[in-house]
Amino acid sequence: MRSSGEENTCEATEVPLKKRTVLRITTRETALIAIFSAIWIASEIVLGPVVGRFSLGPISLHGVVNRLVGWMLMLIMAETCQKFGRVTLMSLVAALGTRIIRVSALEGLVVGAGYALGGFTFDLLFFIPPIMGLGKRSRGLYLILASAISGTLAITPYLLYKFAATGPVAFLALLPLYVVSTTKGILFSIAGTSLGLSIYSRIKGNLQAHGGFL
Repeated sequence: MRSSGEENTCEATEVPLKKRTVLRITTRETALIAIFSAIWIASEIVLGPVVGRFSLGPISLHGVVNRLVGWMLMLIMAETCQKFGRVTLMSLVAALGTRIIRVSALEGLVVGAGYALGGFTFDLLFFIPPIMGLGKRSRGLYLILASAISGTLAITPYLLYKFAATGPVAFLALLPLYVVSTTKGILFSIAGTSLGLSIYSRIKGNLQAHGGFL
């Protein structure tokens, strides 16, 4: 019977086994995806409408809960599972779950598609092979960049929807508002990832002491 250390070595050196491991979702991973998705959905349904009523000067806090909680959970999920695809699945489930509170079904689907796209992008950027060998400081800066990129792409479907719905003239007239909204989304996505890094650094020791999550 192989020890856990031997299994990890085999996964790192045997390409076919590594591919199968990435594609195969374990029971624990499924449970974690379900729990994190539920936290994301519950946070948005309960806290989203409340927080969205407030503003920082002229900047509305609408959508802040999705960004802060969502990107925090993405980071913790990616760090914990260390496999591509888990963040994508979680963001897809959460996107579907949080859309039930939208007044407009079409707009809700568009916004949900944006969050699913943001999750997939973060997942992809997190597991780019050369990045895995970066030092702690360089990796932290890279994850902030990944958050900014994924946060930008998360709002892209909504902007395209607004452009198609309002036309180019009205869209350009409202462009300053969209720029502010996009910037706000990016900043809170980065804040969520930073919060996730802080939380994971605190629980990482416990996970390692118990042989890891998987």
